[in-house]
Amino acid sequence: MGIQARGHRRSRWAVLPLLAVVALAGCASASGNTQPGQAQSKTAQSKAAQSTPVPSKTGTGASSVSVSWASVGAGWSLAEYSGSTAGGVTPRKAGPTLVYLVGPSGYRDALYEWPAGQASWFLLDWSGDKARALFGGPDGEVGQLVLATGKFTSFKLPGGAQAIGYSRPDGTAILATQQVMSTDKVLRYDLTGHLEQTLASGPANADSTAVYAPDGTSLAVNGPKALEQVSNTGHVVRSLPVPGNPACQPARWWNASTILASCIAPGHTGSRLWLVPVSGATPTTLTAQRGSKGPDLGDINAWSLPSGLYLQATGACGVIYIAKPTSTGAAATVTVPATTGNDNQIVAADGARLLVRAQTSCESSTSLLWFNPATHAVQLLMRAPAGTAGVIADVPYGHGS
Repeated sequence: MGIQARGHRRSRWAVLPLLAVVALAGCASASGNTQPGQAQSKTAQSKAAQSTPVPSKTGTGASSVSVSWASVGAGWSLAEYSGSTAGGVTPRKAGPTLVYLVGPSGYRDALYEWPAGQASWFLLDWSGDKARALFGGPDGEVGQLVLATGKFTSFKLPGGAQAIGYSRPDGTAILATQQVMSTDKVLRYDLTGHLEQTLASGPANADSTAVYAPDGTSLAVNGPKALEQVSNTGHVVRSLPVPGNPACQPARWWNASTILASCIAPGHTGSRLWLVPVSGATPTTLTAQRGSKGPDLGDINAWSLPSGLYLQATGACGVIYIAKPTSTGAAATVTVPATTGNDNQIVAADGARLLVRAQTSCESSTSLLWFNPATHAVQLLMRAPAGTAGVIADVPYGHGS
């Protein structure tokens, strides 16, 4: 769930895990330009999101069965799908871009559509109350889609601030970054763009992140000298140094009391995962230090399933893949059937399965699937035809923490 719209300045701050930033660098959005308000809504519901049935669509590969928003929860996600040609494919062809609601058992419904050549909005976040989706748009604009009604609105934040996500837990405010001279700030705005609070401020550093705690009362950030827990009112709660690792980024909250951090120790180029208690207790290593020969050149995130620990690993030439620690601490590559293995990005975990955005053709077409590492079973939720960009963004409900 930390994200910036692709093409924006890399900020010192991001709300979701580092992987989201890495993933965006390799994603291609639909071609063409649009002005705010040009997108075409595909829904006409007027009741509250929590009680309104999700309208079913036909002709778009969507389900013919409606569900209630009240039934949407763990395992569900919002996916942005581009029908344009994938990056590197010629001749270029623009296609429509759609926002789908995707269920854990294969349900999907197209909630919104931009016609071919009119989409330049990138899905950033999904509010915890299920009501709204947040988008980054042209020239740093902010777009919001009310999911139950299909109403899309947009505005600009003041001072060049850029939206990066919603507040937690319900998404009643917007998180944004702003660069002033050599200082980066993370700010909280209300849903209409009025400043509520400056949450953190520090020297500009493109590799830093800020990750909300599940209850929304604090954030994990990497301060000038160490990880820090910062309150939702902008005060430093506690400094959380990781021994021997001055360069650490919070990947996400492992649980309510522990931060999962990705650290690069002096003399190394690959990141290593640590578990950092917010109580101030001594951090512990989750993965071994990787070398320079790979295939695992560094670990940037991890999820624990009944079948074991699964890592988001980085390889040569920008490859992102799934790995599993062995008894010696080494990382064994986890093969996902029906994928190329070059770009398997874990979105979330639910039960025994991983939700994965995966490259499913050599033309960098990206599909969305469930993968059970224990059984190697794959359930394709959205498959992109070869040569089509496919699923360019996916945000799980609750961010899959």
